[in-house]
Amino acid sequence: MYPEYCVAQRQQPYPLHKITQSYNPVVQNEPRPRQPNENPKDYMITAYTSINHVIDISPTSSIYRLDPFAKYLCCWTNAVGPEEVSAIQERTKWKHPNLVSFLFFEEQSDKFSQSRQLKIFYEYLPLDIKQLIEKRSKTQEYVPEEEIWKMISGLCEAFLFLQKRGITHSALTLESVYFDEEYLLYRIQDVSPFRARAPHLFENQFKSPESEGNLRVNRFKQDVFGLGMIILSLCLLKNCDYLFETGGISVISLNDCFDQLRTLYPGRVDQILKKMLLIDFNQRPDWLEMQQLLGNLKDMQFTNLDLGLSNKSSILNSSFQLQQQLQQQQQQQAYKAYDQITLSQENRDIVNNNNNNKFTSSINNNTTIKTTDSVDQKLINLNKRIQETLSKSLNKNIR
Repeated sequence: MYPEYCVAQRQQPYPLHKITQSYNPVVQNEPRPRQPNENPKDYMITAYTSINHVIDISPTSSIYRLDPFAKYLCCWTNAVGPEEVSAIQERTKWKHPNLVSFLFFEEQSDKFSQSRQLKIFYEYLPLDIKQLIEKRSKTQEYVPEEEIWKMISGLCEAFLFLQKRGITHSALTLESVYFDEEYLLYRIQDVSPFRARAPHLFENQFKSPESEGNLRVNRFKQDVFGLGMIILSLCLLKNCDYLFETGGISVISLNDCFDQLRTLYPGRVDQILKKMLLIDFNQRPDWLEMQQLLGNLKDMQFTNLDLGLSNKSSILNSSFQLQQQLQQQQQQQAYKAYDQITLSQENRDIVNNNNNNKFTSSINNNTTIKTTDSVDQKLINLNKRIQETLSKSLNKNIR
């Protein structure tokens, strides 16, 4: 799955009796049979036969693989206190599709020591939003509206899950929101157990306007603003850091982004992001209010411009078909006008012929022949002029 990490693998046998986890695996020589309707991720985490080291990312972080599956885990090694151990242990019991799960941990020190050295294993997701923006911006491949909506609704459910437990994220960046290519989900990781140990790391990349003041802030609403900026960056395929170059957010530049957003994602995405990025935090929703807004906008009718190449072709084809229909209508109108002109001329000719018949009885045959020839020639000339006018009109419409 990730061949770049399979170069220098080495077996790492672990004393599994030290591992504490909610899944409570049993070491086996071969994977157990998968149960009906069992989640594939849960199956791989409970049915593996060994944990293999793949590569070190940093002095405290490494990548491991669960054999015999192509399932990768990240391992973070550090000294933690008793409260952090309890928090991590609690989080191994949590299950939410949009949360990166703590799976299990291994103690590396004496359990009676004041500071305990732990190896904490959690799901490894190599693709974050920053990388996704860089990847898609090269081809200007905008994310489909439906996928953006699933991202918003899924992450809001994850944040609501945390809010109900009194937990804020407060470390939202383009690199802390992940795209799970295996399950096609956008996910975040709750790292709040380590907030006391590294408070300088707990700061949103996109600070809400009230963050700089001495106001009593609502951290849930600050996270709503931070996530809104991250989603806006993905929608526009550009890092929106430039909005904060002067220290605070540039409202003029933000409104320019909203104009572009309305063009790309008119409808529910445009409306919900404007709510998330309200400058006045008193009007900005928290995650509970966001859930209500999402419910109201879920079935909203919208007109989405899909910017894929195939859809561009279909749009051009539709435009060409519409143009052909208009041309056909114009041709029909022109023929109808021609028929009316011809019919009117024929009626006048009949009247003229009747009048001529009244007077030709006293005129000799030579005069009658000359009169008839003269009328026929006039009709021929009139028809030529009508046809020339009609031809010019049709050519103009077609061009």
